[in-house]
Amino acid sequence: MKKLIYILLAIALISQSACRKELNALPQNAEVEGNAIVDEPSANVALNGVYYCFANANNTSTNWNNNKIMGSLFAGYIGSGNGATDDESDIFGNTVYGTEWGRYYTLINAANGVNQAVQTLADNKFADGRKTQILAEARFLRAFGHFKLLSYFGQWFDATSPYGIIIESQFNDLTNINLPRSTVGACYTFILNDLDYAIANAADTNSNVYANKWTAMALKMRVLLSRNQGDDLTQAITLGNTIISGSPYSLEPNEKDIFYTKGLASNEVMLGIQPQANQYLYYSNSSLEFIGASSFYEAKPALVTLLKNDPRYSWVIGAADTNNVGNYYFIKYIQLAKVSTQLSEVAYAFRLSEVYLMLAEATVRSGGSLSTARATLETVMSKAGVTDFTAVNAATTADALSQQIYYEYARNFVGEDGIEWMALLRLPLVTVTAIRPTITTTVQYILPIPHAEFVSNPNIGAQNPGYSK
Repeated sequence: MKKLIYILLAIALISQSACRKELNALPQNAEVEGNAIVDEPSANVALNGVYYCFANANNTSTNWNNNKIMGSLFAGYIGSGNGATDDESDIFGNTVYGTEWGRYYTLINAANGVNQAVQTLADNKFADGRKTQILAEARFLRAFGHFKLLSYFGQWFDATSPYGIIIESQFNDLTNINLPRSTVGACYTFILNDLDYAIANAADTNSNVYANKWTAMALKMRVLLSRNQGDDLTQAITLGNTIISGSPYSLEPNEKDIFYTKGLASNEVMLGIQPQANQYLYYSNSSLEFIGASSFYEAKPALVTLLKNDPRYSWVIGAADTNNVGNYYFIKYIQLAKVSTQLSEVAYAFRLSEVYLMLAEATVRSGGSLSTARATLETVMSKAGVTDFTAVNAATTADALSQQIYYEYARNFVGEDGIEWMALLRLPLVTVTAIRPTITTTVQYILPIPHAEFVSNPNIGAQNPGYSK
């Protein structure tokens, strides 16, 4: 299912500035081995092909739909407009999202192809520093893929668990195509090694469509909050403060403007997904998957309730769906009901608001100052126009404030990249169940590894507890 001897990489030799200018400036694609990378121009184009996998793109569109849908659906905020599914109730035995297993291993394999080939090239084939930057971006993308897989298919919440994922450190060939799954601890070590390399070697510019050291720091914060071992929370606090004080990014004064007027032009966007040219004209575009299409998703009562007294209600929650009582149209990406634009097609992988919330979360979970964490949380909320902080000020214990931070994750990041789902699961199980009653066991924190992997890979090992092969 995931194993590919060849990967789809762009190989036409175009200039660095052309291939890195924008995602939709893509050259002709072909199935090639990693040795098609022979110099800096071809390495840049091949790296662009990895970003193509990251964006889940084809010639007409970038498909970030599952990133938008999965976490929000599992957390209970987004639901199908055509009737509830098992996934909406966190019943994952026959989940339709097993395709993500193959998607992220394709990304990892593409990143490995670039990483291996570029390492073999002489330094003098690259402008000063560009070789390590390419390697850093490839390793960031590999880390992103591995962490996504661990978050959805491995027992990420137990660093001692044997139920990790398959670590792929090399480009697939006939000698390494069937690997066993690794322990969770080994997975975290591998992911963090990649991110440390990216932080040390990636560019420090404010590009928001290509990875840099700041996005690597933000991803490392996500990883550390999930692992939560030793000084992980202290490290996350240091990273958060470093990004906030030293990066070229800043919070958007009005959160609504990110989605309705600015898109990737917002200085809050640390890494976004640029749509293909005229993507909004295609029937299968991401916004129409949320509203007005034959298969769409909409806001469920939990989201309506969460935003009831929040300024974001007016631009996230649309009209009621008369065919699904209690559900409303989800208009975060669409300025007017059933009207899509090119801006509607932009997707967001990392925004600075998440760094602030992760900093607040790490501060509370590490036993730090509640007043400091509260101020950080209120800073983010104020950018959405919130002026009433009664609930936040009433949260005088660590558990209570952690819940308030979680609610802001959900309000701020619903329908983006599963951020609110992972933030929910980082709370104690008893709290998770209180917020999301359909979740009563940690078995429901992760999905089963797809059946096809066990068929094609006899070495993988056991299925996740609670599921069958």
